[in-house]
Amino acid sequence: MKNLNLKTPVGLKDYLLKDMEKKNKIETVLKELFLNSGYNLVETPTLEYADVFTTNMQDQTLYKLINKDGEVLALRSDVTKAIARVVSTETKDFVFPQRFCYITNTFRYPKAYQGKQHEFTQAGVELIGCNGIYADYEIVSLAVKSLNSVLNDYKLYISSTEFFNNYLDDLNINNELKGKILDEIKNKNVVKIKELLDKSSYEILSLIIEAIGKKDLLLKIKNNISGKKTLESLEKLEKLYDLLEKNGLEKNVYFDFSILSFGNYYTGITLQGYTKGIGTPILEGGRYDILIQETDTPKDACGFAINVNDLISKTKLTYERDITLLYSNNKELLFEKVYDGSFASLEISLEEAFKYALSNNIKTVIDIDNNKRYILKEGEYVCQE
Repeated sequence: MKNLNLKTPVGLKDYLLKDMEKKNKIETVLKELFLNSGYNLVETPTLEYADVFTTNMQDQTLYKLINKDGEVLALRSDVTKAIARVVSTETKDFVFPQRFCYITNTFRYPKAYQGKQHEFTQAGVELIGCNGIYADYEIVSLAVKSLNSVLNDYKLYISSTEFFNNYLDDLNINNELKGKILDEIKNKNVVKIKELLDKSSYEILSLIIEAIGKKDLLLKIKNNISGKKTLESLEKLEKLYDLLEKNGLEKNVYFDFSILSFGNYYTGITLQGYTKGIGTPILEGGRYDILIQETDTPKDACGFAINVNDLISKTKLTYERDITLLYSNNKELLFEKVYDGSFASLEISLEEAFKYALSNNIKTVIDIDNNKRYILKEGEYVCQE
């Protein structure tokens, strides 16, 4: 029988020391950005009724349990769905639009990727009760600013479920076949898509889903389609890009119509962010009006979530604990000298105190016995006489 009392379950891990410091710094920076952008913190229960999350075939990803009353509960797997439940039950007297933000843990069995975490921290925003190009721009621009604040290198890809639905409608494709095609687009199975469409339709669709670009890609696609609604949805994306460009936020933004996000509830724009060395999205989001309309309070909605854990090894943020370690052989004297922003070293020697301070990235060490101050510079402590 396995001894499990010293192990963590598959997909779960501990975060210690430098990793935890980086994680906390990322969360602090993102929370400050969200709050300064007009968003209000919200916290939903870790456990919800499983029905909150079971729409659109996501049941297989849930961590479920049964309470003593025989009710099926689930660990929070999708903050967006939890907030959709909040909107229908807690905000009837609110003035809309409402701006919610959160930094919280979610739990999910991964569908495909081996080694992926089952518990991860999401930092995200939801704009509830507002539609149109400017609402979409608010979310996309905040996504760009969020990634800019924590990363040097990333790409943010934009697609549109609305565009795909309009285009497939123009081809007179029924809902069943449309669903199959969208699934194969998500799986990037070009061979299967070819089997589902006639030659001319496939050639245009392959042009759409196999290319990545900026505004020039939209213009290229426009030259190959004619449906009124499809053209209107492309023009919305053009306008969105123009707003990003006008405000200097377009550098890392691209259009990629092959992307489809984790949630199958998106109705308009969809977003995915990537950075080098991580094969799964570090950011996902989009417009999800239908999800909110399924609740008791119909509202337009748009948002995104960032996987904080994936950013730990990639962030540009540096951390330095701006606290002081006090050292003395005389421990009674040492504790008398402690002040706010400092703490006493329990190490026997100054050398051990330095070793401890370096492992915890502590900025300053003061040797009280010799009245010397040491500052951490480039991985070593330098005496400041």
